Amino acid sequence: MRYLMIDIKKIIETNKEYVKNHPELPKAGLTSHPTKKMGIVTCMDTRLVCMLEEALGFNRGEIIVIKTAGNSVTQPIDNIVQSLLVATYGMGIEDVLVIGHENCGMIDFSATTFMESMKEKGISEDAIRMIEPGLIDWMDRFHISEDNVIYTVNFLRNHPLFPKGMGFYGGMMDPDTGEFRYIEI
Repeated sequence: MRYLMIDIKKIIETNKEYVKNHPELPKAGLTSHPTKKMGIVTCMDTRLVCMLEEALGFNRGEIIVIKTAGNSVTQPIDNIVQSLLVATYGMGIEDVLVIGHENCGMIDFSATTFMESMKEKGISEDAIRMIEPGLIDWMDRFHISEDNVIYTVNFLRNHPLFPKGMGFYGGMMDPDTGEFRYIEI
């Protein structure tokens, strides 16, 4: 049996304190539908947590944020696309902004080093072989963050399941300063 590495008691205590100090939240009148009708696909990098929305001027309830390793969309129906389809047809988003960032950790990975790490952690050769083609296609394509944003925006713009006229845009963020740079695509 594996013991929790996180301090779940601290998380629960912190949450109770948060709820106690924010009695206004249930009265905020927010729904799951973003008021700005916009979704953001961005990286799961810890340096972007909380900063990205604030740096772009968005508040709770205004946008949908989907985070994934390297802000990548790799398959016609992966969970990023599925989430965007739900956001489009179920929650009314009309625009998607794909945001990459400087110094992305994905640049340091290759499929080979990733699979080596998996082997070191006890993942079987059979399991690794099962996902190897997808890993190579995904990880070995990612070398320059801005190029990945451009690829992802074009992939989504040309996706047959999104309505014509839906806006797909791209940008880069500096995770140290919060500076955003729009990419004309």
